[in-house]
Amino acid sequence: MEAYGIGPRIALAPRYADATLEYTGCDVSSTGDKAWFDIPFKCNVVYAGCTVTTVTSGATVVAFDRRHTAGSDGSDRTAGTIANITIPTLTNPGTMVYDKAAQGSLTKAAADALITAATCRAAGGYWDGTYCKNHTYGELQPGNEVVVQIVSGTTGKFTPVLVVDMLGETMANLDDVLETA
Repeated sequence: MEAYGIGPRIALAPRYADATLEYTGCDVSSTGDKAWFDIPFKCNVVYAGCTVTTVTSGATVVAFDRRHTAGSDGSDRTAGTIANITIPTLTNPGTMVYDKAAQGSLTKAAADALITAATCRAAGGYWDGTYCKNHTYGELQPGNEVVVQIVSGTTGKFTPVLVVDMLGETMANLDDVLETA
């Protein structure tokens, strides 16, 4: 088994709902999921942000949600545990508004009260097969996904940013990683 080392602090590249969003930025005039970050290695989120590309009118709320299972909108999606950002009205292009919510964690008492994998993951905990464990919301591994969801807004556009620190780990230790035959 080969381990990979701790890497540099990097910004992951987002995928967008359509190609125009990649060019112009996420339009806050419509709500819903607009971008996704695929997680290629075990990492900790340092911060998530929104870089304004078109001046905003009206406060905009953007949630960065963690999906335990990429592509699933099942019961394991958190609500704003990676970031919950409010872009103030009249924010100018070039301004980045960020949040470090991912550095927080579920308390031990809250984790102990969660008795199923689905409720544990939705709350931001880690299910070990028997119990819910509290850990940093921003600890991610391959198979997870971060979803950028516009909760509310009037006008304006932004590009999402997700900055992570790579963590050392042996691939065989990760839950949803398989080496091809």
